[in-house]
Amino acid sequence: MIHTTAHRLRFNDTDRLGHVNNAVFAVMLEQGRSELALEAGLPIESEGTALVIVRLELEFLREMAWPGTVTVETEVARLGNRSFTLRQRLISASGLCARAVTVLVVMDRAARRALPLDGAWRDSLARWLEPGA
Repeated sequence: MIHTTAHRLRFNDTDRLGHVNNAVFAVMLEQGRSELALEAGLPIESEGTALVIVRLELEFLREMAWPGTVTVETEVARLGNRSFTLRQRLISASGLCARAVTVLVVMDRAARRALPLDGAWRDSLARWLEPGA
């Protein structure tokens, strides 16, 4: 299942070339990840742990222009032993603008190490697992 959220572009998202700045793409992806985490009920604010990005791969496909709304699609591509992978897409009125793959871990703040993905995390994320993944 794909989790979707909408991001309303702001004038200050644009740069001197008149299109949405590339750094804003990463912010929109973060919004999609955060809203999926909230809807899934993930314990991302647990004391002693932190949800950390260990890899972000972002492919820019098309410019975005203000004004407009961008749909952020997020789905779980893989559930590993200590990490999970999200696949995301940014879609505007002009079509698919970017694709991203993000690998995240739950880190023990004191030990500075990734923790195993326990049953609660796996169960929460399974709802958005890509078919066949």
